Amino acid sequence: MDADEEANLVLGQTAILLDRKGDREAAQLLADVSYLDFENTGDSYQASGGIQTYIMAAVLYVDDHLMSAFTDEIQGRIATVLLNVALRNGYTATDRMHVKQVLPTIPSDWQKGLKERAQERPTNQARRERLAPNHPVEDGLSLGSRQEQQVYRALRRIQATTPPDRTVAIAPLPGVRLQAGHTWTPDIIVLGNGRAVVFEVDGPHHRDRRRYADDRNRDLQWQRCGIQVVRLPVEDLQEGEQLMNRLKEELARHLWPR
Repeated sequence: MDADEEANLVLGQTAILLDRKGDREAAQLLADVSYLDFENTGDSYQASGGIQTYIMAAVLYVDDHLMSAFTDEIQGRIATVLLNVALRNGYTATDRMHVKQVLPTIPSDWQKGLKERAQERPTNQARRERLAPNHPVEDGLSLGSRQEQQVYRALRRIQATTPPDRTVAIAPLPGVRLQAGHTWTPDIIVLGNGRAVVFEVDGPHHRDRRRYADDRNRDLQWQRCGIQVVRLPVEDLQEGEQLMNRLKEELARHLWPR
């Protein structure tokens, strides 16, 4: 197990223990941590045998919009569990915890993207994707990937062929705040008949252990709103007709249930 995997183990065990203790607020915040690192504080002490040992800090790296959620009180609740978990996993010199903002991934033409954003009207649609180079755009709407564009096009064809009394609205990559205090961006929301359903297009990285747990947490947040989530593995998007039939089936089940 490498250092990243060891740190992720500590993060996951901490989140699960907090959840079992009933502190779901802290556990859900940890599900949105980008990564955990252990960093040298510069302080040291004399260990047994006169060996100089440097004190480490557990550092949670989170996106900017989550920083305000990590209040001093919540950090204290997390640190109480996390530092004990770290000790049991061999991080014997770790005695403090901090939260830092993760640095954004910057494309090579970030200046151009930033200037273009300055000319746009404020929007919650595809906030991050608009800064990424060569993101797909359809009908003036940004999509997160070519696979999401494929699903969007299939939904648009369904939309064009349905009768007026069963029409749907298609919303790719809207910014949404849920009760847990997180702002998330579902791949596509479809609305119709006074109901909604979320479609998520899952690539291979969604099968990672931590990402899988994160996805389940997000699905739960939507279900608490009375909205179902349909996950579409990219491997199932190869056959156009098969994809159309799957989408029609899911729309009928969730928007027009019998």
